[in-house]
Amino acid sequence: MNEDAADAVLLRCVRTDPDALEILYRRYVDRVVSYAARRCDQPADVADLVAATFLAVLESASTYDSARGDALPWILGIAARIQSRKRRRLWREREALARSGGSRALTPDDFAALERAIDASRRHGRVDEAMQRLSPRHREVLLLVGFDGLDHEQAAAVLGLSPGAFRNRLMRARRALCHVLLPEPANPAPETKMQAGTS
Repeated sequence: MNEDAADAVLLRCVRTDPDALEILYRRYVDRVVSYAARRCDQPADVADLVAATFLAVLESASTYDSARGDALPWILGIAARIQSRKRRRLWREREALARSGGSRALTPDDFAALERAIDASRRHGRVDEAMQRLSPRHREVLLLVGFDGLDHEQAAAVLGLSPGAFRNRLMRARRALCHVLLPEPANPAPETKMQAGTS
């Protein structure tokens, strides 16, 4: 399989050509890890989400429709759906992935890299604290655009929204974040008003 093959070609071949899955994995694993690191608390959870995502890519590759957008939003949409499920069955998925020969054991260096990615995503101090105070819906649209680097159409595809609906949700999320970061000032104390009037 050619390293430069289009995503649609790779996805058509992943069930029959192990090289196609490997190329697709190498092409997008960093983006999926980055996505997961901002949404998981532990390196093991990041590893689970990444493994489950690529297993689902393998299993559902035939449902990919290139006319509906790029492969990255489709892949991140899979990750989003897996992450949002309360009852994950990851142990079965890891077993299936191990049987297919597509997984490798995580080394201590892998865990250290995942911990660094999680820490980097948490270093935004005040913004991170403000993001935690938002509703999950608002937080997710801001993460997709601001941290995952997706354009509006790609982010809309991840969430299964129309571009217009996504833009409306993003506008509301940005407004909510502004209210958290820049609360309206309290009314000035009376003496401040008097001082302002005399100067």
